[in-house]
Amino acid sequence: MASFDPSVIQEFAEALYRRAGTIAFFYAFLVAILGGGLGFVAGQATSLGAGPGALAMLVLGALLGAALGREKAFALRLQAQTALCQVQIEKNTRIK
Repeated sequence: MASFDPSVIQEFAEALYRRAGTIAFFYAFLVAILGGGLGFVAGQATSLGAGPGALAMLVLGALLGAALGREKAFALRLQAQTALCQVQIEKNTRIK
């Protein structure tokens, strides 16, 4: 049977924080690229033109992606804090 090792949870929490630090940029980049592609296609199909349509959707996609990324980053930080809190509870209630 495995024994309790708080360093595993600490390592997990640190990994979550690292991921949370980059995920907003990743989401913004990904959604901006998708939005720009869709804007390009939609712009070609309308009288707006491919360039302005792509640029508008690129900016909107980046803003939407950043907002979604910040929400995901918050959820990851909350998960890390929950894990660290459980370790602290274990330390505080351990019978010596």
